[in-house]
Amino acid sequence: MFNRLIKRINIQDNEIVIDVIRKSLWHFFWPILLVVILLLLPFFLIYPLFLQGTWGVAVFSATLAVALTITYRIYKSYYYTALVITSKRLIDMEQLGFFRSSLGVVLYGKIEDVNYKSKGLFQAVLKIGHVYISFVNDDNAFIELQSIRYPSLAVSKIISQREDYFEAKRQTAGREAIKLLAKIKRRLGEDKFNEIISN
Repeated sequence: MFNRLIKRINIQDNEIVIDVIRKSLWHFFWPILLVVILLLLPFFLIYPLFLQGTWGVAVFSATLAVALTITYRIYKSYYYTALVITSKRLIDMEQLGFFRSSLGVVLYGKIEDVNYKSKGLFQAVLKIGHVYISFVNDDNAFIELQSIRYPSLAVSKIISQREDYFEAKRQTAGREAIKLLAKIKRRLGEDKFNEIISN
């Protein structure tokens, strides 16, 4: 199953998936409750329904079909609506319906701030909150992740990965600068290079 998610987001060869953050199942409480009712009700009324003949069987079958359709939609929405943290970027996936989805990519250099909000006793007890990611030079654009379990952990993972990304970029830039200086030194000669450096 995880491979289907990776194929959908096109992970590059030298990119590592750090974590996949999804909505808590509590976010789907009312749809799941509806599914349970739709699954239990026809079985509870199976005898009276089947006494009605074809009409009763049709109601029984239609109720089960609706319950299974809602279950499949909950599954797709839960599985394919996620924030994927990789070593190079954040990938924001959202399943908008059966056949509609969106995918956005955020580079760590574009992230300005990451925070979370948790309000109410229900969210505090269940450790659920909303995570917000804002972007540099764009106050109106942000990503909101709703009903995330352990939002403080999600925020710290994103910030930690962002810091690791910048540290890797600094190290790469430092190595490139050393290579460039070595080339200049070879072309100028050691004496001329040392004379320029000392001035």
